[in-house]
Amino acid sequence: MALTLKKILKLPFFYGASVVAGENGLDSTIESVNVMVKLPHQESASPDIATWLCRGQLLFTTEHVILSNHRVLSAFIHQMSEAGCAGMIIKASHHISPLPKTMLSASSTLQMPIAVLPNEKGLGDMMSQVMSILLNEKQVELERTFEIHRKFSKLFLNGATMSDIAQTLTSVVHHPILITNSKRTMVGWSASARSWAVSEEFREELLQFIVNQSPTENSLSYYKTTSGERLGVYPIHSSGNLKGYIIVMHTDETLKTLLMPLEQAAQVIALESVKQAALMEGSNRLREEFFSELLDNGYTSVQEIMKRGEKYGLQSKGIYWVAVCQVDSSLDGRISFPFNSRGYEYLQEQIQAYLDAKHMNAITTVKGDHIVIILTSNDLSVSQQEGRMIQLLQSALSHLRKSNDNHLFSIGLSNHADQLDRLARAYQEAVLALKHANDSHSSTSVHAYRVQQVPDLIRMLPYHKLREFCGSILKSIAFPKSDENIELLQTLDVYLQQNCNVKETARVLFLHRNTVFYRLNKCESLLQLSFKDPVDLLKLQMAVMIHHILKSHEIQAEHTLS
Repeated sequence: MALTLKKILKLPFFYGASVVAGENGLDSTIESVNVMVKLPHQESASPDIATWLCRGQLLFTTEHVILSNHRVLSAFIHQMSEAGCAGMIIKASHHISPLPKTMLSASSTLQMPIAVLPNEKGLGDMMSQVMSILLNEKQVELERTFEIHRKFSKLFLNGATMSDIAQTLTSVVHHPILITNSKRTMVGWSASARSWAVSEEFREELLQFIVNQSPTENSLSYYKTTSGERLGVYPIHSSGNLKGYIIVMHTDETLKTLLMPLEQAAQVIALESVKQAALMEGSNRLREEFFSELLDNGYTSVQEIMKRGEKYGLQSKGIYWVAVCQVDSSLDGRISFPFNSRGYEYLQEQIQAYLDAKHMNAITTVKGDHIVIILTSNDLSVSQQEGRMIQLLQSALSHLRKSNDNHLFSIGLSNHADQLDRLARAYQEAVLALKHANDSHSSTSVHAYRVQQVPDLIRMLPYHKLREFCGSILKSIAFPKSDENIELLQTLDVYLQQNCNVKETARVLFLHRNTVFYRLNKCESLLQLSFKDPVDLLKLQMAVMIHHILKSHEIQAEHTLS
């Protein structure tokens, strides 16, 4: 239990003490004590105490110090409040002189409690009394920490299950406990939490909550379910990587004082996760090898693929898409996130958890520096399904950016495949979609393969013919040098990418709609083309696409020379 001024004043040693102001602050926690034998900088109108007082500190002083500095006491109380002090005890004579009204008024307003003790006890004795209580409480807390650490260490050494850890934690914090892994799957629970663990509705709601969290180490976040249950979510980290969550049911504000047991349990769970990951490494390697061989066209029949792939979630019937996610380069050409193999696995787990939360039938795997997603669907028409896939992948990328400090990611999406033995071709299409997007410096984040086939045909034409066509359509903005022409070309490019939607163009460019209208009108006038004419629009789309191809060709040539 936290030590407060209210508790101290009930001790026999402090018999006769009276609270003269700031009664509402008597429950502030005391963490240390200090003594003031004179007011610092007492000639100053604003004494500076920030350098020697700290949060949770109880200040002892004498009546003489207070009465000899009455002009600056109001500012003194304000600075005590700003420092987060717990209060003040004034040692007084048997005949207490009235304290300054400005000081008492500031104390009551700021809820900074002031107590007066008129007895013969010295300041040193008062401090010793409080210090002994604080030290005893620290000793009890250390012993409790050691005992909790011993309990959890014993569980780890004995190979306890996650449910054993949850049950032990429940006995310490007196709340039902659930434990999830890094894939947001329930892996353990205490006996009192079983009803939530087996509830599909609760698990679905919990998944929707934690999949959108950006977990911070050693921090507790709260959530209220639709049924009114208030729960606490504590992330489990190891070496900076998320290993899962501890879910504490029936929480209230007192849970903040129980962070130490949660930290101890999280350490043991993280160690257990590392141990289990090591045991699973062989199985995971076989899984990765299977998918790598599958995507490299190492299997020739559907029967052979299903024989090995069924246990990994592959379905023999359905429409399949392959999506390939990559970590994009920043503007200076460097990778925006320093990924190693574990980093890609962490990304894979994030994507899998997000797609699971969206009820998407998806299998994720890591292949080289790509995260590969195999999507399966049995509903709607192919065109409707593809639109849904693109929308879903775009939202997944938004989630990835938020969860990874706004780092850049992009996805290539294949055409649909109606047989498992065509997944290898679909994988190649997704990789090509990403490559073409990089070559054309596309600003979109999800790139479908079907729209990447036109640039392939264009690249087959002679370079000088492409340059001639681009210049004839785009005229002075084809190869812009001035800032104005660069802005016009950029606006035209985004306008065409956004399907001639002025509102979306303005949003992407962070411009006012009137500015976009002005630039587009200037383009029409300069190019002598109409955006309302389908033929003119096709010419512009082709010319802008050729511009990007030529620009990419020039960049590659510069790199080759350098």
